[in-house]
Amino acid sequence: MKKVFFFLIIYSFFVSSVWSSEISIVDITFLLKNSNKGKNIQKEIDNLNSENLKLFKEKKKKLEVKEKKIASKKNILSQEDFNNEVSKFRNEVTNYENERKKSAQKINSVKITKITKLLGEINSILVDYSSKNSITTIIDKKNVIITKQENDITKEILKILNN
Repeated sequence: MKKVFFFLIIYSFFVSSVWSSEISIVDITFLLKNSNKGKNIQKEIDNLNSENLKLFKEKKKKLEVKEKKIASKKNILSQEDFNNEVSKFRNEVTNYENERKKSAQKINSVKITKITKLLGEINSILVDYSSKNSITTIIDKKNVIITKQENDITKEILKILNN
């Protein structure tokens, strides 16, 4: 009986050590935010957003000025002319809103494309790293409740990604 118990204890330690060396975790979000490429993507997106914000603020100011001019003409113009002015202005506002939406979608598309490319690069690094280090499973850190710190390979992957 003692031999069986001893064998089970030895076996459980062996299995747990094999499992811990075959499974690693990586923080993908950390890699996206802190890698040089991830920082460059974020900087590019921030620049595009600020350029768009500046452009659309200027257009909005022009529309506000035009709206005031139209409102000041209400008593001067005939009802038909005034309605035509208002209709043209509403079309301009609609165009402005559509431009803003298209611009935001374009920026979002650029962001998704670049992040997808970076994720592909991270994936290929992880595949290569896992084969070189006999790792059978790599799990994103956000899906792990608890693990040993030794199982976290995020910093090693960050070094490879930044090179």
